Amino acid sequence: MHVIVITNGDITNIKIFNKMIQESDYVICADGAARYLSEIDIVPDMLVGDFDSIDKEQIDWMVARGVNLSRFPREKDKTDTELALDYAIEMSPSNITIIGAIGSRVDHSLGNILLLNRMLDRNILGRIVGEDLEIYLINDSLYLKGEYGDIISLIPLANRVEGVTINDVLYPLNNATMSLGSTWGISNEFMDNPDVKISLTEGLLLVVKTRE
Repeated sequence: MHVIVITNGDITNIKIFNKMIQESDYVICADGAARYLSEIDIVPDMLVGDFDSIDKEQIDWMVARGVNLSRFPREKDKTDTELALDYAIEMSPSNITIIGAIGSRVDHSLGNILLLNRMLDRNILGRIVGEDLEIYLINDSLYLKGEYGDIISLIPLANRVEGVTINDVLYPLNNATMSLGSTWGISNEFMDNPDVKISLTEGLLLVVKTRE
């Protein structure tokens, strides 16, 4: 089961996610992200949040289409994105994709990236996607598709990340040890092979794929 969470970050062109959203099994909209879905006339299964960043017209649009609403008080201990993710995790899906998690608020962006650990702890493949961006958090291995020249960065999120191996890229690594605070793994590149495997034996590794 694949659940998509749409959150209210910066999405320049929501239309490029249309097919991905349509092919998912369940769609959860976090508060003001309703503006993106109404733009492409996609009805989510659930709307979650304190509704402080959504217009009444968008709420009415959701209600008229039978969307389940889960409203929280404005004074709360979690962001709207985490509240939406809570619902997604409760469904025990195999995959969760978060769209719109990166924006101009650095604190929100960092918080959303670290939410990937919630999914990792439950053996759910989680990812954050943007128009030219994919972010994963792994503790074992990941197969990632890309095109020649795509940028792939490996960022350690533990004091020591051991056994880091990546091949078929411009700068391969074999059983390397990376340390928290190091930029060693930044700005590697895909080569001719569109399928790249990243693996590690211990620690946490943030994997970021971008296209310039």
